[in-house]
Amino acid sequence: MTTASPTRPPQAFSGRPQAPAAQTANIDVVKILKKYIWILMASGIIGVLVGIAAHLILRQVYPIFKPQVVFQVLPPTLNTGEVVVGTDEDEQARFALTQVAQMKSDDIIQRVVSDPRLQQNGGEWYQSFVTGNSFQADDAAEWLQDHLGVKLIPNTDIIEMSLGWKNASDITAVLGFVKEIYLIRLAEHTRDQNAPQRDALENQIRQLEETFKDKQNLRDRILDADKVDSLEQRFAAASFELNTVLATLHEIRTSTEAAKTQLSIYETELNSAGGPTYSDELIAAVEMEPLIQNTLQTIASLDAQKSAMQHQGIGPDHRAMLTTDALIASWTSKLDEQRERLLRKRFAAVVDSLNNTIATFTAQSIDLSNQQEVLVDRLIDLSKTQVKVDDIETEIENTLLNKSEMEAQLQSLKGIAGLSTAQRIVVLQNQTIPDKPVFPDILYMVPAGVVLVLGLTTGIVFLRELLDQRVKGPGDIAMIPHTRVLGYIPDACECSCTPKDQVQHAFAKAPRGVLAESFRQIRSPLLKHADRAGHKTIMVMAGMPSSGTSTVVANLAEATAGAGKKTLVIDANFRRPTQHKFFGISDAPGLADILADASTLSMTAQATGSANLSILPAGSAAARIVERFASEKFAELLAEASAEYDIIFIDVPPAIIAGDGLSIANRCDASVLVVKAYAEKRGLVSRIRNELGDARAEFLGVIVNSVRASAGGYLRSNIRASQDYAGDAA
Repeated sequence: MTTASPTRPPQAFSGRPQAPAAQTANIDVVKILKKYIWILMASGIIGVLVGIAAHLILRQVYPIFKPQVVFQVLPPTLNTGEVVVGTDEDEQARFALTQVAQMKSDDIIQRVVSDPRLQQNGGEWYQSFVTGNSFQADDAAEWLQDHLGVKLIPNTDIIEMSLGWKNASDITAVLGFVKEIYLIRLAEHTRDQNAPQRDALENQIRQLEETFKDKQNLRDRILDADKVDSLEQRFAAASFELNTVLATLHEIRTSTEAAKTQLSIYETELNSAGGPTYSDELIAAVEMEPLIQNTLQTIASLDAQKSAMQHQGIGPDHRAMLTTDALIASWTSKLDEQRERLLRKRFAAVVDSLNNTIATFTAQSIDLSNQQEVLVDRLIDLSKTQVKVDDIETEIENTLLNKSEMEAQLQSLKGIAGLSTAQRIVVLQNQTIPDKPVFPDILYMVPAGVVLVLGLTTGIVFLRELLDQRVKGPGDIAMIPHTRVLGYIPDACECSCTPKDQVQHAFAKAPRGVLAESFRQIRSPLLKHADRAGHKTIMVMAGMPSSGTSTVVANLAEATAGAGKKTLVIDANFRRPTQHKFFGISDAPGLADILADASTLSMTAQATGSANLSILPAGSAAARIVERFASEKFAELLAEASAEYDIIFIDVPPAIIAGDGLSIANRCDASVLVVKAYAEKRGLVSRIRNELGDARAEFLGVIVNSVRASAGGYLRSNIRASQDYAGDAA
């Protein structure tokens, strides 16, 4: 049994996408452009005409002639006729931009407006600043500051100076004054800029001359103090003498070491246990001694006698033979003694000789070492003197070199001052009186007219769309916070298969039509959610009259009944009931009679031509008292209907007309809001949605009715595709 109860928590309904959390403008630019394409094209044509007309009028009324002077920025000049190659681009750009600023400086402008020739040649331009026979120089200067155009052409060294006014000859003369005064000021600046540099060079040259004289005097004093006529010759002689001493000293030291080595060997031989070992040379020398030679001859003579006796047959035991052998042995022993004595004598003489030699070499080495020290000290002194003199000579050479460079720079600076390119600015093109105005220009006026008119039209169109709060389709409902879109119903004119007088039965009369398909798309998720949430009584309400709520209820009921659901339609619109007219039944007895206890549901619910569909009409006119919707009797009726039927749709009057719907929303299970496209505003829909959201019934969402397929929208293609598909199926 359905009774009044506290508001239930709303359940999620996934039949349609959730609405955004905040209300934001959702303008489809492409759609708007397609919708207003003809207006925009017309505004473009009007813009062309406006541009042409403005061009013709301005050419006669206020043409602008703009003569110009073209300057070229040159690189810095190094010397006469020669410029810097590979100039720093940043420096060149800085200089050019500096000149651009100079051309529009207050100094130049004030000189121009103060030039007495301006009165004679300024013509109408000059007269335009004359007030009461007095030339307003400040106003003229301000005008020149605002209108004088000076620009550096990007990626070039070209500066353009231009000035525009309506009289070609007058403004050309004024521009000529600006150019002339700028060039005069540039020459003065260049001359003033070079003067400090020239004075500095002259001072440096004088200082270098004094330095040169001081260095020469210092060099001469050093040479006089050391009494040096030719440092190179004295240094060479001392070096040669030192080299000779070093070579001799080396030889002596080498010989000394060799003698010491030999002496060490001999001393070792003398101290050995077996006596010294004599060299072959020493032995040969001893053998040549006369004493040894005489002894050898004596022994040889004895050997000859022995041999003669042997030939004579004298035996070894003979006395003469024995005497001879004894003599030979005696002389041989004497020979060995003589040899040993002479060898020792000669060996001792060699050792003494080596000692004497070493002593001699040592004395010579000491003497040569002393000579070496003297020569080295002399060379050091000469080297120091030479270094001093060389340093002074180098300083003198550097001074002369710097002086020459300074003199060359001074000459170059004087030469540059006489060049036409010294100022680094040359005139490539002088001002000439223009033969045609630069403004207006048809090539710019026509596009400007198109942009102006087309832009204004486009702005108005978008502003209108932005300010238009009417609901035109599902997209506008989606802009309302926390509001779902259950679906949309196309306008009846979009469905050619449904007669306009049978729209209330579009589902039954044209089941393959676009309208019927739209109701099916709404029915499926609606019933699915109702079954899941246990909803049976659904109130359908509009915000404004003529929104088509009754038509939507009738078609939704037929679609639900067609799905096999036992459906009841309750006509609770006591102010303008229509359901009985749609289904061709009597309006009484009905709902009002049940609430007045004059009838029952079973007696008043009337069957229709559609299976599973019954209608509970509004009832007798006298019994239609809207306050009874808040009574327990109405709640009992809904409970009884819920027990007998699967789904109940309640048709109520618009919210803007009566509050009946809100009373019923606190008795039923769910509510649906019907909004007619181009009839209701988003603010109204948002307010009603909030009121329904506060009621007991769960607010399921909004059905947008009578949606027209506007140009540029996706609905037109969708509706057309549905019609074509239904036609192919038929």
